[in-house]
Amino acid sequence: MEHLVGIFREALAAIHEPRLFETERGYQGALLAELHQRLIHAGLPGDPIIEQEYQKTLPHHGIKIRPDLIIHVPFERGLNRRAEGNFVAVEIKLRATQAEADEDFKSLETLHSALAYPLTIFLNIDSSETHAHRCPKNIAGQAVCFAVRLREQNPVVVMSRCADLGV
Repeated sequence: MEHLVGIFREALAAIHEPRLFETERGYQGALLAELHQRLIHAGLPGDPIIEQEYQKTLPHHGIKIRPDLIIHVPFERGLNRRAEGNFVAVEIKLRATQAEADEDFKSLETLHSALAYPLTIFLNIDSSETHAHRCPKNIAGQAVCFAVRLREQNPVVVMSRCADLGV
């Protein structure tokens, strides 16, 4: 999963357009494009895809959550269980408050426990606060938090690993 953390960090550092730092949806679209370019060459098994706000439903997944981004191999490609082929679940917020970060961490916690996502990422746009100290203990070992903002038209990416903070 370290390779995916590096890919994610590179993708964040490639987004320079100030307008994209004004809305969660705009930034999310640019991030999807940057991630797609990098995942093509990542060599992940099963040829995974990136999807935006893919609805996880109670009948199929046992949960009802719409993560901002997921990287996974679709179940329809012949996987035996829904928890197979999952790589990354991402929650994104624009200038997240503590309450918003807590809500997203709960979603990441649920995605990890129900669908075995081995890497969960919280991203705070237009901020230097990662909120990593708010990460639930049961996902701290596989959760990475990023904050990204522009300084003089250059992206500044801050990364925190929940486990490194002793969460």
